[in-house]
Amino acid sequence: MDERYYKQVKTQRGFTYSYYFSPPAAGKPFLLFSHGFPSASYLWLKQVAFFQPLGYGLVIPDNLGYGGTDKPTDPKLYLASGLVQDMTDILDAENIDKIIAIGHDWGAILLSRILNHQPQRISAAAFCAVGYCPSTVPLRDLFASEVFAYQRFFIHPDGAPLMEKNIDAMINVLWGERPELVKETMCINGATRACIESNRRTPLPPWMTEEDAEMIRTSLLTGGLTAPLCWYRSVNEETIINEDAAVPPAACEIHVPMLFVAFKKDYIARPEFWTETHKTYPKGPLTLKEIESDHWGVMSHPKELNEILLEWVEGLGM
Repeated sequence: MDERYYKQVKTQRGFTYSYYFSPPAAGKPFLLFSHGFPSASYLWLKQVAFFQPLGYGLVIPDNLGYGGTDKPTDPKLYLASGLVQDMTDILDAENIDKIIAIGHDWGAILLSRILNHQPQRISAAAFCAVGYCPSTVPLRDLFASEVFAYQRFFIHPDGAPLMEKNIDAMINVLWGERPELVKETMCINGATRACIESNRRTPLPPWMTEEDAEMIRTSLLTGGLTAPLCWYRSVNEETIINEDAAVPPAACEIHVPMLFVAFKKDYIARPEFWTETHKTYPKGPLTLKEIESDHWGVMSHPKELNEILLEWVEGLGM
């Protein structure tokens, strides 16, 4: 990502956010891209290379805990309403009223919360890999599935220091040579800890360059993993659970156009997890697409994903 396009803003909560910003050409809308764990704004590098030359405005934050953004280590500060306010503060700083938002992983969950708390700021919403997660469905219940066994290690007090110590083993666990490997390394209780404690090294996936791996490595070691892992720890915070439970069911309905791009070989955020949710909550136009990738299709299959996003965005007529 070209550092010349990065800006900073201090939000009402007192956090300094770093974000990539490119203004739109005449008649083009703004796109907000929101990343998840353990990425920063660089996750969307190939989307920037595609959409920026087409004249689309871009707002791509380093979410709280990542990149050039502040890194608080109290999980209570990752309260949905606070994170949503941070996002709206960024939009306000750029005088953006409404935006087309695209989210991946935890970025898709953050997009869900913006739709629940500040829906007037979103003109259309696209979810990649992780589908819409309404506040009425507790994340703690969703993550109880054994496919999320790795999260028990993520939230353990020694999880962050172990991953920092053996960062290459951690990268190998998250980005395995084959999509199926996560079934062995992340979806069995104790497996993720065993891989990282033993500093197990395996080949990177064929699409990942050493430059990609170094970008991930540098980003995570520069800021550490304690803050990013607060997104997982926040799931068990009673304050956050109670806030989600207080959101009225009507506020969880989606009345703007929505796109879900399923990543068919994602064996953790499995496409079928979102089937019932997507039957229930979207009340406006719903577009369903899929690509043959694992969880990291944003990086591994940019051509397919970019074409899907562009067709959908152009079809919105905004």
